[in-house]
Amino acid sequence: MPNPVWPVLILLGTSLAAGEVREAVSAESPGAGTPQQPAPNSVQALDYAVLPGGKLLIKLTFGRELTQPPTVLASHHPTASITFDFVATTSAAGKEPIEINQRGLRSLQLIQAQGRTRLVISLTRPHIYETEARGRELLITLHRPVSLARSEEGSRAFGGTSEARHNLRNVSFQPGAAGEGRIIVELSDAAIPVEVRQQGKALIVDFLDSALPPHLARRLDVLDFGTPVQTIETYRVGNAVRMRIELERAGEYAAYQLSRQFIVAPRAGER
Repeated sequence: MPNPVWPVLILLGTSLAAGEVREAVSAESPGAGTPQQPAPNSVQALDYAVLPGGKLLIKLTFGRELTQPPTVLASHHPTASITFDFVATTSAAGKEPIEINQRGLRSLQLIQAQGRTRLVISLTRPHIYETEARGRELLITLHRPVSLARSEEGSRAFGGTSEARHNLRNVSFQPGAAGEGRIIVELSDAAIPVEVRQQGKALIVDFLDSALPPHLARRLDVLDFGTPVQTIETYRVGNAVRMRIELERAGEYAAYQLSRQFIVAPRAGER
């Protein structure tokens, strides 16, 4: 039976033959006869390679075949990172960060705690990624998306130049307990590439290669909630969806994706 493929943000069709895998960390399997009960799985090695076309490949080797995909959290701001959580998994591949500083990839680190192992991929800027399981190996490919901000916007269009592969399902707003505003975007799938940037007092969020149902093409006025968020406007730009979040003033915010939810949370600052 073929091994499962778990797309997370975008499928790239990367060829492993395009670059030589460089070993970053490896370890022998734990010796037999240890008094502790072995965990269901363990990370045995962590490798990476720089591939042509601006791509990076990260390879995790496990003691046995993976039976379920990891939980993934992609943070866009204030720092860019991608975190993979593997439940019921130990690590025999070292604890110190692996400094890389190539192609926007700053470092890799495995952290073991409370019966799980976490892989933290620290980035200098957000990346798109895919995952693919091959037996005892999990392959993670990173690359930068083609930013909508670097292309001509043209006019606001409610029909893309071609059929989009993704779409938005819902846009909602919630005030937070600490006075922040939370814009929650429900996505059709977890494979939508997203770009976030600040433009004056506004936050611009681009959902690339995405469609927008007509009832979500709207402007929400949320001034009465008393958060930093004033208005939220969502519309089409070519073959993408743009969300413009107008703030009372420029300030700190968090932006991250967990599965099929993308969340932007501007925080209240000093006047």
